Amino acid sequence: MATKPSFRFRLFSLWALGLFYYLSPKQELLAVDGLTRNANNARYEGLAGTNTALGGSAIDVTLNPANLSLRKGRVLEFGFTNSTINTRYQDQFLDKDPKNIYSNDVKSTLNAPAPYIAFKTPITDNIDYGIAFFVPGGAAGGVDKILRNTPNGQNTNEWSGLNLVSPLGDSRQIRESNSNQFAVVKLVNGISVKLGNLSLGASIEGIYGYQRLNQKYYDVTGNIEIPGQGYYYESSKKAFSLGGILGANYTINDWVRIGYSYQAHSSLPLNGGYTVGVNNPYYYRKTGVSYHFDLPEKHSLGFAFGPEGIKFAIDFVYSNYGSYLRKANQTLEDPWLPTPLGNIASADAHLNFRDQGGVQLGLEHKLNESWTYRLGYSYNNLLVKSNGLGGTTGGFFSIHHVFAGGFSYSFDTWSIDFGASYNAPRNKIYGGKGTDWDLSHAIKTGPTDFNGLGYSYNAESTFLNVTLGASKKFE
Repeated sequence: MATKPSFRFRLFSLWALGLFYYLSPKQELLAVDGLTRNANNARYEGLAGTNTALGGSAIDVTLNPANLSLRKGRVLEFGFTNSTINTRYQDQFLDKDPKNIYSNDVKSTLNAPAPYIAFKTPITDNIDYGIAFFVPGGAAGGVDKILRNTPNGQNTNEWSGLNLVSPLGDSRQIRESNSNQFAVVKLVNGISVKLGNLSLGASIEGIYGYQRLNQKYYDVTGNIEIPGQGYYYESSKKAFSLGGILGANYTINDWVRIGYSYQAHSSLPLNGGYTVGVNNPYYYRKTGVSYHFDLPEKHSLGFAFGPEGIKFAIDFVYSNYGSYLRKANQTLEDPWLPTPLGNIASADAHLNFRDQGGVQLGLEHKLNESWTYRLGYSYNNLLVKSNGLGGTTGGFFSIHHVFAGGFSYSFDTWSIDFGASYNAPRNKIYGGKGTDWDLSHAIKTGPTDFNGLGYSYNAESTFLNVTLGASKKFE
């Protein structure tokens, strides 16, 4: 009798693979700081994200709203970032039976654009208002037909219940595909109030999130889809939430300014539906799912030094991902999730994210009335280590060492802005034993034998972000 693969293991592989994508050898995040973008406009891209005390852009409403007071008059800015992400995923399975041995080595390149637009205007001499629409982060990726063993170690016909011709049906190996699409979009409104040398600010974020996950299995050639083994998840179109930002800056003198911003925790209700047993009317089921995805708190303390024509800035950033994304849980409306203890209605994904701290450095030099040049560098500790690595997450979850540069050309009331940043190559991250992805690729090799040590995997990534923007000031 054919035995269906563990749906719990399949959920594990998809969520560690996909929950945030935070997931894929095609993994492709928009330029990120943790799970969000490192810079929200072209100016800050060239400064490696440094902004907290520097300020002076309309996009400050999304970062430190107190800084809206630093730029006089009405200002409109807009542009887009393109992130080119290069990733490599490798795995292998070793066993005393040569029929169970396989390896994968997948390289991919993805381009991911993200737009932004922001506007600020004075309300009174001491109060400024700002509004911005932008994409802080997202994902689009997956593994495409990677080689693996059947989850229970049987041959393809025994595992799937099909009657494929030999040698296809006799093979213990199949192809696995996972895909994920995830996006977060924000509309932010905020104000700043200037009280002498002190400015205070607050913003309200309207947050929209969307996610789709899909998993399929194929025969060893990758040409015949195995029915009844796949599943598909899609969040509802009502995944809205609210967030908030508080900020302050204080001008000590003409040469020194200090800033602080706090971004509150928010939770996206990614409730939706799961379709289980895709492409097989005998197994096909559809059920609702309850799930909330948490965006962590973020603290940033910054300093800016220098006269008006040349500024050096430094930010210290901390996000408590570990408080919210150690584990993710989905609750199904129906108990169709089979486990050794029976069918249940709950699926856990162990993400094991760590708290993340970083430092960002930026230098901005106004050469003359037309040209301004920028340089930047940032360092963040990795958000994901071996126990948080999925088959496709790699170190993709976070920037590490980033080098940046950019410039602005100003004429009349316009400024054309360009920024670029490069996440330097890093050493491979090797997946830990006992993780969701590791367990989902272990196999039972006999009545009493279980090979839980033969599977190993690693991943690495680099990315190049290029941001082009423009700003216009209104007299």
